[in-house]
Amino acid sequence: MLDQIDLELKLSKAEYRRRLEDLQARLYDMEQALLEAKAPVAIIFEGWAGTAKVRTISVLTRRLDPRGVRVHPITAPRTYETQYPWLYRFWLKIPSYGQVAIFDRSWYRQILAERTRGAGEVGIWRDRCEDVAAFERQLAADGTVLLKFWLHISEKEQRRRFKRLLADPLSAWQMTEEDKWQHRHYPKVYAAVEDMIARTDTAGAPWHIIPATNKYYARVAVFESILHALEARLGRPAVALDRHAQSSGIDFSGASFRHKGNGTALAQGAAASPDTSAVIRAEPGMLQRVDLSLRLEEGEYTRRLKLLQAQTHLLGLEVYRQQRPVVVVFEGWDAAGKGGAIQRLTEKLDPRAYTVHAIAAPSGDDRVRHYLYRFWRRLPPRGAFGIFDRSWYGRVLVERVEGFARTDEWQRAYAEINEFERQLVEFGTIICKFWVHLSPQEQLRRFEQRQNVPYKAWKLTDEDWRNREKWPLYEAAANEMLLRTSTPTAPWTIIESEDKRFGRIKVLQTVVGRLESELGKVKL
Repeated sequence: MLDQIDLELKLSKAEYRRRLEDLQARLYDMEQALLEAKAPVAIIFEGWAGTAKVRTISVLTRRLDPRGVRVHPITAPRTYETQYPWLYRFWLKIPSYGQVAIFDRSWYRQILAERTRGAGEVGIWRDRCEDVAAFERQLAADGTVLLKFWLHISEKEQRRRFKRLLADPLSAWQMTEEDKWQHRHYPKVYAAVEDMIARTDTAGAPWHIIPATNKYYARVAVFESILHALEARLGRPAVALDRHAQSSGIDFSGASFRHKGNGTALAQGAAASPDTSAVIRAEPGMLQRVDLSLRLEEGEYTRRLKLLQAQTHLLGLEVYRQQRPVVVVFEGWDAAGKGGAIQRLTEKLDPRAYTVHAIAAPSGDDRVRHYLYRFWRRLPPRGAFGIFDRSWYGRVLVERVEGFARTDEWQRAYAEINEFERQLVEFGTIICKFWVHLSPQEQLRRFEQRQNVPYKAWKLTDEDWRNREKWPLYEAAANEMLLRTSTPTAPWTIIESEDKRFGRIKVLQTVVGRLESELGKVKL
């Protein structure tokens, strides 16, 4: 595929200068339109060492409003970043709505390095490409314009450029050991790049291969590709691109060389993201079949609580020793006892080893990015617990029922959540998910009790009463959520919480059982 690129395409310096001012003005106008439309843009620059990616980025940003642009230079992961799933550091850098994020290298740098310089296992390489395809698909579905550029030069041209850079003391420092290694292994890296592009080229995130032998041609080709994509995103005619192409005598409409591939990446993406509209409520009565008559006497509760909390304490130490992250998710009805269960779970854990996240409506940075962003940035590091009182499942529960998410948004969220949790599990995360359940009659009793007890009254809000009126809608949403997102590695456990003592003990039993199955049994 790369051997089909014409690397001899050129543009004169005079023509480049004539074109540049107009292109930069159009990009500035487009930046303002993106801000008004609240459309996020991610521009990824990859390519061979020596293709002056930084210089291209500098020219690109020169006339843009710096308040709306963020440039991210990507290096090897820092020590603290290795404590999280590998895409964690890139999720933290996704653009907010209306912002342009430019990546000088990206997630592709890491997977290429692992393929060419690491062990190179085929399975790991495929998993990484699948992770990237899912990541980009989720961003694109959320409205992000993704532009991926591979700046391409020949091995001979790279050698010529390296020789020139090394001959000048002022530029020699730019040459890194990684750059030199890449040149020595150009054929090996070349083959990996072709495979990577074939696996990660999708309709929502296509690759643009730019001939970069002539820097003027490369820059104009990049600018035209960006403008063409943004005009399409904003619904504007791309007539300006054709006019300039005609005036220069060079066909820049094809300058991006969008890779069509062999359909592999698209087919893999489709397999990983099934049509969520095809299966609707196959088991509508799941929650109705829960036995809420289960009870536990106070004496038995006290005895078992003490034993289970001791086991939890020891398992918490084992979590740290084995450096396994643990995610515990609590969803369920208002007043079902989530807070009490969390309190008993954490009571004997080392307070340095866990963080409880009480999730409410998004605000600040969380509000202006993909809905999964705020959960990625709250993940626990290796050896720690992250406990979520409400979670990413709000997209298919409250956001679905209350209309805060469009139908297409909450329907695709099932696949996005499963992909998210799959990546956590593959990193080594132990996941426990609880739906804390009770009857509407018991909920009413607890609401009225809270209303009449001064130190509990703060827990009851007008929103709780409104949600109660929509019980059938929430029940249907919960049934569908449980069906579609309970997987072998991240199963749901329904907690019968009509009796709080029974519910708390079942939560602790489930956590202890899950941790022992992953870490090994502990002796008291």
